[in-house]
Amino acid sequence: MTSDFRPISRERHATKKWLAPRDMRFAADRHIVPIVNAEIGHAARALPLSFVKTGNATTLVAVLGLTPGRNLMVAANGRWLALYTPALLRSHPFRLAKTDAEKFVLCVDEASGLVIESAIGETGAPFFDAQGQIAPETAKMMEFVSTLQQAEAATASAVRGIEGAGLLEPWPITTGEGAGAAQVQGLLRINEAALNALDASALHQLRQSGGLAIAYAQLISAGNLQMLTTLLAATQKAEQQRMTVPEKSFLSEDDGSLKIDWNTFLKG
Repeated sequence: MTSDFRPISRERHATKKWLAPRDMRFAADRHIVPIVNAEIGHAARALPLSFVKTGNATTLVAVLGLTPGRNLMVAANGRWLALYTPALLRSHPFRLAKTDAEKFVLCVDEASGLVIESAIGETGAPFFDAQGQIAPETAKMMEFVSTLQQAEAATASAVRGIEGAGLLEPWPITTGEGAGAAQVQGLLRINEAALNALDASALHQLRQSGGLAIAYAQLISAGNLQMLTTLLAATQKAEQQRMTVPEKSFLSEDDGSLKIDWNTFLKG
């Protein structure tokens, strides 16, 4: 998916408005997405959480698929299958960007198809009001992404605390069976034995950094991995048989996981 983020300005956007996404197909190629500490309680109940290392930076992420470029939580019709949607996806098509003056400005993705002329159609939120001030809907989105950016900084600090305590290890995940088995690469998890072995001082430092809550959340969330492996197997089977997976094939369990209703699936 291409993107073209541009700073919001009166000169560029005074006669334009933006639309909320109609569905989640814009995220169909994202198999992981960063999350922040403020949402880990909700995210851990619905999705497996993990860590990924890019260069010198380690990031807390929600795992949405087990192969790069494929989001298992987005159905063919764009419906979101998980019980929680990460905040970063809910901010689409906006994000903050840092200027040369080290200030953050609100940007919008003009390649998203969600930025249109104000005169087109009856729906949509204006960027600016008649007085040239930021319109209320846009101001709310600015507040949301600003809060998200602040939480990202706090989360990064907490993850550094986890990494500094030596708690991360590769997460061995295998998909498929026999000749079709494959290892999922690049995901890290909390080493529970290392966490339990921390002394009182190290545990206190981890708690102070915010890393302890994230560590426990990741361990709890690991139970959601079965949902992804089951969903991947079902979609692969459907593709092999050139079938589409009926939307009602997946049922929500009391614990927030998804299971396959095989009777519905096979009739589809």
